[in-house]
Amino acid sequence: MERAAVVGVLARIARRRPTDILDQASLSSLGLSSSLGLSLLRSNLEAAGGKALPAFDGHTCVADLVNLLANGSMPPVVGTTAEPSGAAGVASLPAGGVAAMPWAGVGLGLDIQDVGSMPLTSDFRSHDFYRDHFVPTEIATAVLRADPRVHLCGIFCAKEAAKKSHPALLGARMNTLVVTHDTAGKPFLGLTDGVLSQYGFQFILSISHTDKFAAAACITIAGGPGVAGGPGVAGGPGVAGALLSRP
Repeated sequence: MERAAVVGVLARIARRRPTDILDQASLSSLGLSSSLGLSLLRSNLEAAGGKALPAFDGHTCVADLVNLLANGSMPPVVGTTAEPSGAAGVASLPAGGVAAMPWAGVGLGLDIQDVGSMPLTSDFRSHDFYRDHFVPTEIATAVLRADPRVHLCGIFCAKEAAKKSHPALLGARMNTLVVTHDTAGKPFLGLTDGVLSQYGFQFILSISHTDKFAAAACITIAGGPGVAGGPGVAGGPGVAGALLSRP
């Protein structure tokens, strides 16, 4: 993928003129520092380049992105180590299994997003961003709502909060995390990634939103026994729920 194509995607997402985007500019300096904005950029670059990309953050510069799309590599994200091995870029289990994990225990993740940052579309099922970040059942539920973007923004926050809650989840693809609700509105989080399911994760979710903002909190328990799954993930290990918070 040539530099002009990468800059074209950046210009569209950041709402800048291509001539204003310099190689040394960081994504955060272009207004792309939120998890939603970075996810939107990643999704568009993957669609344009035809290949999956590793995670990057606001410190990543334009030159690094160009090199990534051209050569498949870039410097590690600032303040992190290289992505661990395993399916979907998630950490593999240590030799001693779950009990030997240095980060076994309880973690907490939080996320809040502006609903207006969610892309506008007339077809959520075919849009690159929504197809990359949500599974068909999540989209099918959302399109029945008055404003599907509000519902999907809440789900996005729940997935992002889960990723922030444990090191092994940081590299997980959004569409390997599945949020469902029971008839009372209780949210559940399920994992479709085989490597991640070995960690015995249990999740407690809370999702809230107004018409302008959505937020979620996720408590993650690693290394514990799995519990019964929610709707759509029945019998799956490492799934729990909390009552859905309402504004």
